[in-house]
Amino acid sequence: MHVVKEALDAADSRPARLLVVEDELLIRMLITDVLRDAGYEVIEAVSGDEALDLLKAGVVFDLVLSDVRMPGSTDGLALLAFARQNLAELPFILTSGHLAPEIALAEGAVGFLAKPYGMHDALAVVEQEVAKLR
Repeated sequence: MHVVKEALDAADSRPARLLVVEDELLIRMLITDVLRDAGYEVIEAVSGDEALDLLKAGVVFDLVLSDVRMPGSTDGLALLAFARQNLAELPFILTSGHLAPEIALAEGAVGFLAKPYGMHDALAVVEQEVAKLR
């Protein structure tokens, strides 16, 4: 029993692993720097297609922060739909300058950031959702 408790404690103490999906380089660089500085492990994807490949490959994430409009065949809503069908417990925060928050939440996102968003606002939303996982 002691070994199980130690394993659970170790899992709780590891940094949360976040997937940031953003095609705009400067936004992606800023948000990943802020999240890494806050102690999170951050994996970046430049498109919904790249993020979908990571999820299909079984890479485990604690939370996804994804833009909605991106080049390629997979946008943020399609990525969210895949996760809802295959990784139902994976929390998603969507970002967009074009989508109404109500739509994002109705599709299953746990949070929404309207672009342009402040980095501290983004960090606060991520921290709130990660706290629910611990």
